[in-house]
Amino acid sequence: MTLKQFYEKFQKKHQLTLLAGEKGIYEPVEWVYLLEDLNNVKYLRGRELIITTGLANNYDRWLEEFIYSVHKKGVSGIILCIGTYIKDVPNSLIDYCNANGLPLLIIPWEIRMVDIMQDYYDDTIKEKQEAQYFSKIFSSAMFDNRIDNALIAEHEDMEQYVYSTYGIVAFKNIAADKLTALLNQVEQKYLILTKKTIQYAILYNITESNFSAVIAFLHKSLSTGSIHYGIAALGQGIHSLFDKRIEADKALQVAMATRKTYCFYNDLGLYQIILGISNEAILDNLYAQTLKPIVEYDQQHKSSYLETLRYYIEFNSSVQLIAEHTFTHRNTINYRIAKIKSLLQSDLSSAQERCRIQLAFCLYDLRQG
Repeated sequence: MTLKQFYEKFQKKHQLTLLAGEKGIYEPVEWVYLLEDLNNVKYLRGRELIITTGLANNYDRWLEEFIYSVHKKGVSGIILCIGTYIKDVPNSLIDYCNANGLPLLIIPWEIRMVDIMQDYYDDTIKEKQEAQYFSKIFSSAMFDNRIDNALIAEHEDMEQYVYSTYGIVAFKNIAADKLTALLNQVEQKYLILTKKTIQYAILYNITESNFSAVIAFLHKSLSTGSIHYGIAALGQGIHSLFDKRIEADKALQVAMATRKTYCFYNDLGLYQIILGISNEAILDNLYAQTLKPIVEYDQQHKSSYLETLRYYIEFNSSVQLIAEHTFTHRNTINYRIAKIKSLLQSDLSSAQERCRIQLAFCLYDLRQG
């Protein structure tokens, strides 16, 4: 549960007011902890929601020391019980919480803290049970292509998700905590499953526009070259998860092979054809008849004819564009192209031959990646 979810769920019931630190409200809350004695700060592990009445607030700047101390321990937020011991909150502390993204909430003295803690525990237990149940259902559907109808029938709440619209994104090289923190900010129901070294974000009950917004947020947030992700097309119904997981895997594979941060499955183009061929003999034969002679020549002569061939296909046989792109004289490019044609025993003029070479380059990228 994130602090935002906690706040929205119990704001009215417990008269919660968010006083400062709104930008940190998406942090997860792993425990609610009643803290009065500063000597007990050392027992905090981080991600707690701290509640205090200020019972020990018996010297100047106690509240400042309290907030600074718990913030250093990485708490998710603080609830101050305003009344008997804490009369008000200095503007300097409000500014501090805003500057550091530390959510600071207040409740009236009359609110029973034990009720807040009980509500949190009850809700958290229910949430964890639901997550475990969803993980089991979705894992079977995504990885084994098996729908556990008996388990679904045991939980009436699951029926609405049988025909839900799903979006799947496969991630590589991203920490689980970071992915969770990002998805907490999109305000969309999700579940994270891990298979080997790949993490899958399953977004459910999602619309096309919401999915586009989530993807746009990911694009903005994930710019590092080490992170890659593949995006499947939306699927309808829980039975679609297996095929959509495969789409996400293929999109991720292409993203990694082409050194892109992300790829959409629907935009893979010729890569879809190569990834759809399961017969390795066909792929080996394609490579042997197209790129293999060039690759072997480059290895023997320390040349870069393969790169020239790629540009020749990409720039539709334009020697001028290749020369400009590679800062190489036209005569040099013409010489290389002539040598490539000789090695391949082809003039590279037919559309069929050029298409085969394009496919071969897709295969080469995937195998190199």
